[in-house]
Amino acid sequence: MSNQVIGQEKPRKIVNVVCACLRRGGGREILLSLRRAPGVLGLDGKWELPGGKIEFGETPEQALVREIREEIGLKVSPLRLLPYLHTNFWEYEHVVQQVVLACYECEIEAMDDRSMSTTFRWFDVDKIDFDSTLPGTREFISLTLKQEWFDKLYIRFERIDPVVNSRRQFTVAMQPTLFSNYGLVKYWGRIGHWSKVALEEFNSPREMDARLLTIAKRRFTHGYRITHLQGPAQPYRVLQMISEIARKKQALADDRQRPE
Repeated sequence: MSNQVIGQEKPRKIVNVVCACLRRGGGREILLSLRRAPGVLGLDGKWELPGGKIEFGETPEQALVREIREEIGLKVSPLRLLPYLHTNFWEYEHVVQQVVLACYECEIEAMDDRSMSTTFRWFDVDKIDFDSTLPGTREFISLTLKQEWFDKLYIRFERIDPVVNSRRQFTVAMQPTLFSNYGLVKYWGRIGHWSKVALEEFNSPREMDARLLTIAKRRFTHGYRITHLQGPAQPYRVLQMISEIARKKQALADDRQRPE
């Protein structure tokens, strides 16, 4: 919450605002917007996550998609609501506003940097000067980078290899890499004798999800069953799809762990 002195005689207004944490470059760059509000102490000339007010009749997600389309010309899809609300007080000439701010991590579906105005800029996550950003920006970006919902995913596939009469295992898990926050690490070979390890990086969660689904389908085709399935606490669509396909193919072992 900001520490501005609130005018006692001006009208007071509560505004609900949603903003978007948009990323590119494997999640290593974040889009910020330059705020212009001449005469408003602590607000003018600061960088913030793009977004806007929720209009009457809109859901927060609808308002966010509309605002990003109108302000930047980007088509986005909200992925998750970050578990934090921030409140700021701003004193304008004729009104004092209490702004309640929520933030969604979003994925960009279509992007054209050529149409973006100079008031928007991509920042390397390690080079953001948070002293030049609005209150709440640091907290939202920190929550986005933490990525707990990705780090917890782990799937283990197994099958009996009739040639050598032994079990083979294929394991895939989500793991951030040096250059991307969206990564998959894979291990496969005979149990007790790992033969191969591979790491894949992606530019967006959508790309990673598509690859994860392809991997699972291929394992089922080769006769593998899921023996361990661990996912995030909140619903995760691609994991639910994989679980459903496995059930239809009777490829879920009894000792598996179901996603929440």
